[in-house]
Amino acid sequence: MLFWGACLLTACSELVDADSERILPPDPERVVVHKIFPNDMAKNDSVAVNLARGIMLVVHPKASYQLSFEVDSTQPVPELQLFRTFPIEGETNRVGYTKVRTLSPQVVGNRYVYSFVCQENKMSIWFTTLGVDGNYYEGKVKDIHFTGTGIYNDHFSINLIAVGSLRKTEDGMGIDQLSRKMLDVFREKFYGVTIDTIYVRYAHEHPTLGSKYPQDKPWVAGASSKDYFVSELAGWPEDGLRNALSIILVHGINEDDIMGFSHLFPGILGAGKEVSVVIGENVRRSSGEMEQLSSKSIVMTAVHETGHFFGLRHTSTTRRDLSQVAMLDEGESAPVGDLSNVEDGLTDTPFCRYVLESGLYRQAGEQEFARSDIFFLNSPKYLAKSKLYECPDLENIMFPVTVNEDINVSFSKQQMELVRSSLMIIPH
Repeated sequence: MLFWGACLLTACSELVDADSERILPPDPERVVVHKIFPNDMAKNDSVAVNLARGIMLVVHPKASYQLSFEVDSTQPVPELQLFRTFPIEGETNRVGYTKVRTLSPQVVGNRYVYSFVCQENKMSIWFTTLGVDGNYYEGKVKDIHFTGTGIYNDHFSINLIAVGSLRKTEDGMGIDQLSRKMLDVFREKFYGVTIDTIYVRYAHEHPTLGSKYPQDKPWVAGASSKDYFVSELAGWPEDGLRNALSIILVHGINEDDIMGFSHLFPGILGAGKEVSVVIGENVRRSSGEMEQLSSKSIVMTAVHETGHFFGLRHTSTTRRDLSQVAMLDEGESAPVGDLSNVEDGLTDTPFCRYVLESGLYRQAGEQEFARSDIFFLNSPKYLAKSKLYECPDLENIMFPVTVNEDINVSFSKQQMELVRSSLMIIPH
């Protein structure tokens, strides 16, 4: 399961005009919900349409960025204004903002290109506007790209955090054996970066939080606590682990047929809200029973979800990927999904229209806002009759459905390039 970052930010017009320049703030009549993260190659048409009046950019310290789109020759050249956001005390869904800078574009071929370096000291969300003479740009914004180049290394470590009571896997592996297999598989599948090591830690041994996670009780994500991600365990307070990728192993997940989940590019290695990858040692069936998983299923779920963590979309989009919504104040909601993103935008990952056109993975109920389903484990009888086996991307790790364990899945070259670029942007 991937989550499209449910970080819904509502504008609050608190601006500082430090240089006496005309400021064009995000449109106060709109809620800023659309977000783009660096090097995402999907179409992001909703981002493009809303760029002039306000979208979110995910930026990281010292990274160099370019935001570009096609020239509209019928309109004057627009300036891009960038705004730093900050939380407002006592307000859940509202932020303030101050202007960071105003940028004029270079024209490269038939594209406007705006270049900047992020001088923040941590990952940040910036707002945008496009303007001409103090008014919002009225031209068409098409074929938007947001690229980033980081200064950090292409290495990372994993911290596998076991929560609650856990059994051996269906094929008899304990936590230590599972961790060794996970390290081997991660090093094989993530061939374009370096996995330094894997640590194993137990939630009940956490130096300050251990009493909250008893060793003798099964932990079910979404049922044992409201925080599906068990966020407080990320960024384990120990040298060497603070900036590791936190993979949380729980008894199971409080939804049918879901094996694991992650945000799509949360952008932080270490401590933070909802920045962990969560996987279950069991999967809940529609009968309510927990089915024990093999070590391979658990490890490959972790690999798939880590792909999402570093910005990889599904190769074949599900309906729920496209129809995500986020909660506003007073129980209202706003669409944050993008109907243009039916493909991941990479040229070396095939696409299977059957996944989208079928009745599989429909829009979730209201209890699952800002989520889109992913890595299902369906019954062998069903899969034997399914057209899923005809999908050309069946052997890609980011295919949204688990199928026969004998299939040898892998990342494409462009996927690995995206993972590497994301890793080098994230401070660690």
